[in-house]
Amino acid sequence: MKIENLCVKRLIGDVAGATTKGHKIAVKGGYIHQTFQGGYTFSPIGWRVIQNIENIIRDEMNKIDGQEILMPVVSTADLWRESGRYETVDVLAKFKGRSGTEYVLNPTHEEVVVDFVKSVLETYRQMPFMVYQIQTKFRDELRARAGLIRTREFIMKDAYSFHETVEDLQEYYDRCLNAYHNVFRRCGLKKVEHVLSATGDMGGSVAHEFQLINEMGEDTIYLCDKCGFNANKEVVDNDTEKCPQCGAKMRSVRGIEIGNIFQLGTKYSKSMNLEYTAADGSSKNPIMGCYGIGVGRTMAAIMEESADEYGPIWNIETAPFAVEVIGLADKDGRTLQLAEQIYNDLRTNGIEVLLDNRDARAGEKFADADLIAAPIRLIVSAKNLANNQIEVKYRVNNHDTSKFATTFNVDSIMSDVIKTIDLLK
Repeated sequence: MKIENLCVKRLIGDVAGATTKGHKIAVKGGYIHQTFQGGYTFSPIGWRVIQNIENIIRDEMNKIDGQEILMPVVSTADLWRESGRYETVDVLAKFKGRSGTEYVLNPTHEEVVVDFVKSVLETYRQMPFMVYQIQTKFRDELRARAGLIRTREFIMKDAYSFHETVEDLQEYYDRCLNAYHNVFRRCGLKKVEHVLSATGDMGGSVAHEFQLINEMGEDTIYLCDKCGFNANKEVVDNDTEKCPQCGAKMRSVRGIEIGNIFQLGTKYSKSMNLEYTAADGSSKNPIMGCYGIGVGRTMAAIMEESADEYGPIWNIETAPFAVEVIGLADKDGRTLQLAEQIYNDLRTNGIEVLLDNRDARAGEKFADADLIAAPIRLIVSAKNLANNQIEVKYRVNNHDTSKFATTFNVDSIMSDVIKTIDLLK
């Protein structure tokens, strides 16, 4: 992609209405456009980041035997009445079709997945299994804030597992907990803690939130440095702030919730009459778990944690482009010609690359490059070409690049870039 053809508008100066560092950078860099309050259009570079995060999630879910499906955004009100949640979930957006049928915009998909699994599950031999989707949700929130941190429409990965026993659910729950930490680590997030939480509208017996420790967070969480127990404020006694496990005083920090997992038990399978034939021939309700990750929130969390004053800092797995090639014009046009050649060679080798050969000042190109934040930046200038070299700069949130090469030889540019990409993975 050439930068002049990129359907993105980058802004200069402060961003009106943006309240956090990450929100300002998301707007300034042209990653998102507010379509309505709490609903955003992702630009081409914003959508590339979202897709990259989704691919990390998909890979980790597949590693724990997840099976991807896709459920509708809309479902009938009858499914929610069947589970007993139609009148109790305050963020449920309800509407009627022209035929008079009552519908809801799903904020979560427990009801829909149980309806689907009814058509599949017959015997205990089919369990355990987990299905997941990456799908749009809608919550009729009273207020939206901080860009992608709290929206009304959002993209979520939601997974649902089905088990014969509580012990089997616990084993899978632990696998999913570890997979979530892998997801967030691969996204470049450094300060993620899982904390015990209340089950709320979801129901069930046990729940954990995945919180990015960050002062911009709207949640208060408590951490015990003595025994390692972590919980949100709904679990900890706010008067004493004592650890329920060891009695030590806990410290409170702010957090951004980016994921959650629940042990649902038979709350939905029983209320919606989902049954299977057990080994002894009896009919039983499967035990369920559910597991969510906010995809847009994860993108926002990366920007809140890793961005600097110039723009976001991604990594090789999340960045919209792996490489940006910047040509700084010289008198005979050799630099721009070589920049385009390098760009074409990288594309031919399947590398996601952006070319900036515009007739613009170097400072403008570098400022735009900081906002796009390709992990590897190749700068083709007459000064370095005199030594048959290309200048290299790095912008990543999960590697120390201080000892990486600062120049590549023109003759080995392709192999050097490929090797560096492998180092950054």
